[in-house]
Amino acid sequence: MCGICGYINSSEKIRNEEIIKRMTSSINRRGPDDINIFIDNNIAFGHTRLSIIDLLTGTQPMTYEYNSNKYTITYNGELYNMEEVKKELINMGFSFKTTSDTEVVLVSYIVYQEKCLEKLNGIFSFAIYSQNDNLLFLARDRLGIKPLFYTISNNTFIFASEIKSILKHPNVKARIGERELVELIGLGPAHNPGNTYFKDIYELKAGYYATYSGINFNTYCYWDLKTESCEDDIYTAISKTKELVTDSLKRQLISDVPVCTMLSGGLDSSILTALAKQENSGLSTFSIDFTGNNTSFISTSYQPTQDAEFVKIMSDYLNTNHKTIYFKNEDLFNLLKDSMIARDMPGMADIDASMYALCKAISDSGFKVCISGECSDEIFGGYPWYYREKLVNYPSFPWALSDDIRNDMLKNNICSNYNIKEYIKESYENTLKNVNLNSNNEMENKFRKINYLTIKWFMNTLIERTDRTSMANGLEVRVPFADHKIFEYIYNVPARYKLGIVHNSEPVEKYLLRKAFESDLPKEVVYRKKSPFPKTHSNDYLNLVQKELIQVLKDKSNPIHEIINIDYLNNILETGGKNLKENWFGQLMTYPQTLAYLLQINMWLKEYNISLDL
Repeated sequence: MCGICGYINSSEKIRNEEIIKRMTSSINRRGPDDINIFIDNNIAFGHTRLSIIDLLTGTQPMTYEYNSNKYTITYNGELYNMEEVKKELINMGFSFKTTSDTEVVLVSYIVYQEKCLEKLNGIFSFAIYSQNDNLLFLARDRLGIKPLFYTISNNTFIFASEIKSILKHPNVKARIGERELVELIGLGPAHNPGNTYFKDIYELKAGYYATYSGINFNTYCYWDLKTESCEDDIYTAISKTKELVTDSLKRQLISDVPVCTMLSGGLDSSILTALAKQENSGLSTFSIDFTGNNTSFISTSYQPTQDAEFVKIMSDYLNTNHKTIYFKNEDLFNLLKDSMIARDMPGMADIDASMYALCKAISDSGFKVCISGECSDEIFGGYPWYYREKLVNYPSFPWALSDDIRNDMLKNNICSNYNIKEYIKESYENTLKNVNLNSNNEMENKFRKINYLTIKWFMNTLIERTDRTSMANGLEVRVPFADHKIFEYIYNVPARYKLGIVHNSEPVEKYLLRKAFESDLPKEVVYRKKSPFPKTHSNDYLNLVQKELIQVLKDKSNPIHEIINIDYLNNILETGGKNLKENWFGQLMTYPQTLAYLLQINMWLKEYNISLDL
């Protein structure tokens, strides 16, 4: 896995290599093993490499000559069907100088142009420059696991894996406008697909490719979830589910360096760890916990159990080389800024910080590749809004019932052209326009809408967290559940299968997945109720966050004063959050995380020296 960046100037030749060097160096943590640049006439590419496949000859940017033309690629990703695609190209007469997937992707583009994306199974973002055409081609994987940001300024198209790299270009200034401010407060830590919190900096959407010719920039959707009929009975669906997940995991174990797994003792990570153990008898596993959690934890419907008991059950059952990483509340608090910088935007606060801490510990243990169980809940129906009536029928994002809180949090009259509640509603409705229904069953239609919405919004927020916090620590996290073949099939399996309503009067979250691997795991793990990613439950952490936010609010020079309703926020602090009727962002962001998110906003505005352009 790597970091990529570059720019193309449509009006003049590039004479100064310092710009691309600065852009590339700013993301060197994504690829600490190697760093290189490429300059040709009016285009510059940068690449930082985390060596996973073909450790010796996979250097980038990489150029391939064909039919008197030169094609150059800067690529971030892993191709899980490399051997099949490569064999097809060799049979067509192409030869390869490396064993890397980078060269396979490049030659695939030369042969198939944009149609190459239909052949690739993996996670990726890349840019290819065709010298004779002076054409830039960019693409991002189907589910958006790997990032790609861009902007156009003064006849220059600029792109990168992370926004911090784009900001190193002298044409780009860090600004926030009305729309971005409404997204930050009204939707954050989520955002509309394709948008960011920086004015005029965008993200290439998942499943999209783009072209830039020096005159025109165009984007095209090459993949999306489609509604199709599924005639399989539940037993066939269970069998296919197991087959698809097993195949994806085996493909993603391919690596020239050791692979470990994250093990929370939940269903998803336990399935992948059990499958990985079949391929690697000396498998290492990692989990995270916080000092004091045993005495502070209170079971709720959102978080019924802690991980520790189930981690031990699974690590003993599989006999893995397990290590639990313990962190103090002070450590978590101190990582709020680091995790924000990794993301380049305020994120899920200590949920991001805890992932950052875990990834750092795994990387420090000598691993470059780790398997994660993320992206299962979104497609298999693991969240409460898939089956709780109040949430199923909620006419907006079911993980953010906090419209009133968000509306009151924004400084009065600061966004004259936008209304937060209307913007949230429009964002919700615009997403659902892309959902096609083919069922007369109301429950099936509701589930499909929430399924699509969750994948495009909630999953994207988690994916951003995982990519940035892992790559900031030189760790590649692979997500086998995010295989497009799994998503294409499970998306169209009837909701009653996914929730087990066929055999049970009450829905069971991820029933289909549980049944698929029922015989492979201990019973108590198979039927463990979902608990979110571990976070601290200690009041010590809340006290640290409250104390810091109070100090920030006392100093009127802090930039958060320019955008937040300070009186409203002070009232929340004075009541200890008791006047907050809903969570800021689902079960992941309750009162402590809401305060931490506001702290991150202030850190972000200061660290990036962001100017308000309202």
